Amino acid sequence: MKKYGCWLAILPVIALVVNCSTVQRSGPALIPRSQLHQPPPPQAKALWDQAAKQQKQGNLRAAMASWEQIAQSYPNNAIAADSFYQLGAAYMQAGQMDRALQYFDYVIYAYPQWENVDLARVGQLRVLWAKGEKKRAEREAGDLVESSPQNPEVRVQLAQLMIDIAKDKRDVDKGFDWAQQGFNAATTEQHRKMLTEATVGLLNQADETSINRLLQTNPNAFMRLFLDYRTARIRLERDPTDSNRQVLYSLLQQNPTHPLAMEIQASLRGMPSGVSLPLHADRIGCLIPLNGPYRHYGSSVLRGITLAEAEWNQAHPDQQIQVVIRDTRAEPEMAKKSFEDLAKNEGVLAIIGPLGVKSAKAVFPSANNWNMPLLALSQKDEEASSNPYVLHVFLDNRDLVETLVSFCREKMGYTKYATLYPNDRYGQRLSKIFSDVLRDQGFSLLASVPYQPNSTDFKEPIRKLMDAAKKNSPPSGLDVTPFEILFIPDQVREVALIAPQLPYYNVVGATLLGTNLWGEAPLPKEGGAYVENAIFATSFSVDAQSRETQEFRRKYESLYRSPPGYLEAQAYDALMILLQARYLLSPASIERTALLQRLLELRDYRGVTGICSFSPDGKMQKQYVLLQVKNGRIVQINP
Repeated sequence: MKKYGCWLAILPVIALVVNCSTVQRSGPALIPRSQLHQPPPPQAKALWDQAAKQQKQGNLRAAMASWEQIAQSYPNNAIAADSFYQLGAAYMQAGQMDRALQYFDYVIYAYPQWENVDLARVGQLRVLWAKGEKKRAEREAGDLVESSPQNPEVRVQLAQLMIDIAKDKRDVDKGFDWAQQGFNAATTEQHRKMLTEATVGLLNQADETSINRLLQTNPNAFMRLFLDYRTARIRLERDPTDSNRQVLYSLLQQNPTHPLAMEIQASLRGMPSGVSLPLHADRIGCLIPLNGPYRHYGSSVLRGITLAEAEWNQAHPDQQIQVVIRDTRAEPEMAKKSFEDLAKNEGVLAIIGPLGVKSAKAVFPSANNWNMPLLALSQKDEEASSNPYVLHVFLDNRDLVETLVSFCREKMGYTKYATLYPNDRYGQRLSKIFSDVLRDQGFSLLASVPYQPNSTDFKEPIRKLMDAAKKNSPPSGLDVTPFEILFIPDQVREVALIAPQLPYYNVVGATLLGTNLWGEAPLPKEGGAYVENAIFATSFSVDAQSRETQEFRRKYESLYRSPPGYLEAQAYDALMILLQARYLLSPASIERTALLQRLLELRDYRGVTGICSFSPDGKMQKQYVLLQVKNGRIVQINP
């Protein structure tokens, strides 16, 4: 702030001279609208992106410095007006209302021709409301409503303000009507989150009579959930029985993607369970297949868990723990019985596992009904219902693919993509995710062709791929491969069979792209020169140079005489993360719901599988490692 303090010192003077609620159009010489809204210079755009990144990381001071630099350096472009607005919003967020008002006033005074100037007007009204000038704020908000701004951001923020005004006046009906209007205008997740918080706050002051009156207005299904949720909360608070708790859980299960889902999950986490379970705070349960077709995977998890347990107990002699293992055989019914044994008979604090989607889904209901934190060794299924007591500690396919595509786009400049995938559940899912991520990042697939699993001859799929890609590409007059990237979400064995066949059908020069499956076998050895420059993503590389990974590798190899794999690393991290959250609780406050809350609050934990946190819906967010085949060796290229 000091660097630009002198220049920004003029703003208080301007704010005193100009009453911006009734802007004097005879103010500064206006920049022609067409000139103001020209695309910002590349340097300004780079600074803006930097500010957005700093704001996302929570470094608001640095973001404000970037906005100040933009406003000073590019005053004749709309990006300056937006920067002034962002500064006002930042000061308002920090509670410095007078300073915020100066920035909003200046935007309205100096940039009345800015297409988003109504955002500053809404900010101005919010500040006036917060400063106690409520009648003026309400009156001028009404005037702004009459002008019917079409900008979705303005309409959403205006609706949020009007909800707060209605809440202050205890006019639930009018506030709920504004909430409906706001959601109709909402276009982003942030919009919906803002409006959800405002609507829940409004309805928290409503009794059953008020809610029933609103239900009579026949709201749509989206808005009705707010009313059903409030009704369920009222009844549960009045009569905290399992049947009333189940109503709340049913609302969550039926509406997992509704923006209210996070609020419902938080409510369920705070509601006591009707099931009485013993509690031994020094016991952690673990569900893994020790017998049956997946025992090999269970053994890998067990090795990681055992290493973490021994390491923790050695480092914390006064807080030693015991891991209680139960076999699931990878059978859902067995997993459910083993879960009940750990909860009812062993009284464990929390449970890690089970391994696999089917077994995990079999125990989710019990985890939620009994308030038992469960760190599932499975991905969060995008189509699955929300489960408030379940955290997913495996890698996430969508996040992994987003990392791959972002790198190819930003670092390598690739714009042309194709997919060749196995026609099984994994291949279908990954090809769809790849297509969705490309669309979100402004691209589309030139071609996407399946092949039968366990094939050895890929002649027909490759030909179909090339035909489709050429058809969807602009004619060039050259016989070249129409795509730059070929995504193959399959095992190394299949990739090693596909890669040598590609040149025979004129697929030349395309970079092969893969998932973490490519890290489970020696890709350069299997694929030879045909996989040179291939890139894949994973959350664990035994050769990663981080201190945590190298220390883990040293201890693991010392104990087991072989290098660790992904399952061992993920199991190790899962237990260590759980124990770190437990460590943050005082001995007297160690209980299951408090532990879950500590886990959800965990940010940027540096584990052997990278830096990770949990999102509010229980999905692990982590940093993925990008690896590339270079000169017959796998090397890390990012981060």
